[in-house]
Amino acid sequence: MSSRGVRAAGTDGTDFQNRQRIAQHYQESAQYKSILKWFFVPHFLILVFMWLKVGSELLRTNFGWRNAFFERLDMPAAYPWEYIWCFSFIPIVLALSSFQRNKVSFESSMINVQLFDFQLKILHYAYYAEFCVGIFPCMIGLGGQLPELVEYAYDIEGSNTPTFKGIFPMVIIWYIFFAVALQIHGFSMYFMHHLAAAWAPVKRD
Repeated sequence: MSSRGVRAAGTDGTDFQNRQRIAQHYQESAQYKSILKWFFVPHFLILVFMWLKVGSELLRTNFGWRNAFFERLDMPAAYPWEYIWCFSFIPIVLALSSFQRNKVSFESSMINVQLFDFQLKILHYAYYAEFCVGIFPCMIGLGGQLPELVEYAYDIEGSNTPTFKGIFPMVIIWYIFFAVALQIHGFSMYFMHHLAAAWAPVKRD
């Protein structure tokens, strides 16, 4: 009696390596999605604070809204790049939506393959949106506020840079923000790229 066991129906046993590669791609997909979700958490928390800052200013200037808490903070007016960065929730939404129902067999129906391609396209949109509304406004702010940082560094006592609560210079806070935000956006784009590669169809030899 043969000890090789019963061969699975519908296969001649030559597609083992292809199935192994598919399994590896699924494992990488789960790993990259988990990492991206961890980066989305601090991104969203920073977004909440930015929404509060910019939103309170819009309500105050356009609708005459007043709040004692925000008035005590004595926050300076928002820069144009801050308004753009407030839309950096878009890549988060796109990426999370692409995570849904992306697990599809490479031998599945044409409808499911088309759905898989659509999810991959959404992930590509998230990748480019991460740059457009994330990295790009941060780079604008980084360069635009550099003269202010230099002025403050050369003359701390006589500098006219805006302050937080009239004490701490906002330019220092913004450069801390740039350092954190650019790392979040950069690593998010890096892992989105690798996730898209993991989702790419596996070709048979």
